[in-house]
Amino acid sequence: MGLTRTGRTGPERTAAPAGAVRTAGRSGRAPARPLDLAPPAEVAERFRAAGRWRGETFLDDLYRTAARTPQRPAIVSDRAHRPAGRRLVTVSYAQLAAYVDRFAGALSSLGVVAGDPVAYQLPNWWETAALTLACLRVGAVAVPVLPTVRAHGLHRILDATRARVCVVPDVWEGFAHAEALADLAGRLPWLRHRVVVGDAAATGAVDFTAHFLRTAHERTAAGRRSRPRGGRADRPALLISVMGLRDAYTSVLHSPNTLYANISAQSAPDGPGRRPGEVFLSTLPLTSLASLIYTVCWPLAVGGTGVCQDVWDPGRCLDLMATAGVDQLYAEPAYLSELVTAQRRRPRAEQRLRLVLSGGRTSTPAPLAEELREVFGVPVLSVWGAPELGMGALSGDAPGGGDEVRPLGGLEVSAGHAGSALEVRGPSVCLATWRHGTPAPVATWEHGDGWLDTGDLAAADAHGGLRVLSRAGTRTGAIFMVPVAEVEERLLAHPRVREAAVVAYTDPEHGELPCAVVVPAAEDGPPGPAELREHLASLGVAEAFLPTRLEIVGALPRDDRGQVRREALRSWLARLRPGGPRPAPA
Repeated sequence: MGLTRTGRTGPERTAAPAGAVRTAGRSGRAPARPLDLAPPAEVAERFRAAGRWRGETFLDDLYRTAARTPQRPAIVSDRAHRPAGRRLVTVSYAQLAAYVDRFAGALSSLGVVAGDPVAYQLPNWWETAALTLACLRVGAVAVPVLPTVRAHGLHRILDATRARVCVVPDVWEGFAHAEALADLAGRLPWLRHRVVVGDAAATGAVDFTAHFLRTAHERTAAGRRSRPRGGRADRPALLISVMGLRDAYTSVLHSPNTLYANISAQSAPDGPGRRPGEVFLSTLPLTSLASLIYTVCWPLAVGGTGVCQDVWDPGRCLDLMATAGVDQLYAEPAYLSELVTAQRRRPRAEQRLRLVLSGGRTSTPAPLAEELREVFGVPVLSVWGAPELGMGALSGDAPGGGDEVRPLGGLEVSAGHAGSALEVRGPSVCLATWRHGTPAPVATWEHGDGWLDTGDLAAADAHGGLRVLSRAGTRTGAIFMVPVAEVEERLLAHPRVREAAVVAYTDPEHGELPCAVVVPAAEDGPPGPAELREHLASLGVAEAFLPTRLEIVGALPRDDRGQVRREALRSWLARLRPGGPRPAPA
C-alpha cells in the first residue's frame, strides 16, 4: 500500500511551533562544538583515487533515483500496531525525497543549522530514515539513540553531544519516552526543542505529525535555507554513541564517505555486492550503525529498497521478506535462530533471498550457519563489524570453515599473535572518536597515523584471515552493549548481594549474553535469577541489559590490585556445563 500524506498541509511558517521547549537563560546559540572536522586532504585524495570515497552523498543517490524512477519503492515499513491491512507502508523514491525536503525545512524552522547535533530515539519507521537524511541535507549531525537506552543513558548522550533537538515517541513498547525526555530537559541546557511522535501536548513538546509531516516547510523560507550544500561528503554527518571500556560512553563520528566505503569495498561476486535495485532487510534497530548502512545507505547507493520491521516477530519477518522480495538479510545469530525455527514451523516458499549476513561482533555458531543454508538454500557469510567502522570483515561460505573472516578491501588490520589488540585503518574507519566527558573529539588521522583500537582482541593467520577472539576489558554484549558498571551497581543494591560481576558468556544460539556472578550476603541465602531480574528492572535497567544467567560463588577472583579478573570468570563460565559440578573460579 502506498504512503498516504497525513492530512492537509499547514500554513507556511518559519517561527518555532507552539510547544517548543525554550528554557529561560538559553537565548542565543550555543558556542560552536568541535564537530566540523575533516580528514587530511591527502587522505581524502588517496581514498577517492582508490574508488573508496566519492564527491557525492546519499542525498545525490536519492534525488537521482527519484528523478529517474519516482515510483520505485525506497522503503517498505512494517508497523505492528496498525490495524490489519494498514501495517505495510511503502514509500516511493519521490515520496521519500519530498519528505526529506520537508523534514529538513522543519529542522531549519527550529533553528537547526550546519554542525548542530540532532538526536532521535525512534523505532524502525520510514520517518527515522527520512529524518536521518534530512539532517544530512541541513548539514546537521544525526545522533541516533538505540531504543534500549533509558533515561540515565539518554541524559548522558544528550548532555555529552549537546544535541539541540531530540525526537522520541510518546510511548513505545511500554516505556514513556516523552515523559522521560521532559524530566531530563531541565538538566540539558543545550536542548532547545523536544519533539514527540504521538501525544506531544501531554509533555508540552513539538508535535512531530503537525510540524514535520503536515507542514509544507519545503515551500517556506526555512525550507529554502535547507537546500543541499556541497562539500559535505567528508564532513561529520552521523554521531553514534557506544558503550566503551569501563562503561564510558564514546561517540564515533562518521561522514557520508566513511559509510559509503562499506559499500564501495564490495566487489566479490558471491558477497553483498552492489547489484542495482536489490532489496535489503536488517533485523537490528534503525538507530544502529549496521541498519543505517544496510537499510538506508546501501539501498540508496544502488537504487534499491530498504525494508524495516518496527516490532520483532520472526513469522511476520518471513512474511515481510516474501512480500517485499528481500534479496539480502542482515541479522544477529539470535534473530536468525528464531527465523530458522519459524520457517521450519511454516515454510514460506516464495522467497527471493540470495544471501544471509550473520554476525556483528559475535561469531556465528557453525550449526546455525548449516541450518540457515539448509532451510533457506542460500550462502551464509559471517560478519565482523563495529560502530567505529561498520562492516569490517566477511567470512567465506564454506561449511565448517571456522571463525576466520577477511577484511574488506581497503581496510588494514594490525592483529598479530593470539590475543593482541585489534587495530584498524582505512576508508570506512570513523573520522573521530569522542569520549564523553572530554572537551573535543580525537581525530582519527591526527593521532597514531590513522590506526584505531576497536576494543577487540584478535589473531591473524598466515593467509590474510582474521579471528576475533574476545572483547577487551568489561565489554559485554552481542546485539547491544551492556552497561556493565551500571548493572553491577544496581545488583549491589539488592539486600542479598554482597559482590557482583557481570561478564559475557557464549550461548550457542544467541551469541554473547550477560551473566551475573554473585557473592551472596552472608546472613541470607542467595537470590534467584527471576528475583534479580525483577530487582534490576525496577531500578530502570532495560530488558536487553538484564543478565540471562546467574552463577553463585563464594568469592570473585581478583588480581593483586583488587580488580576482578574478568577473563578468569569468562574462562570459568565457558568450562561449566548444565547440571555439572561448580568449582570455584580461579
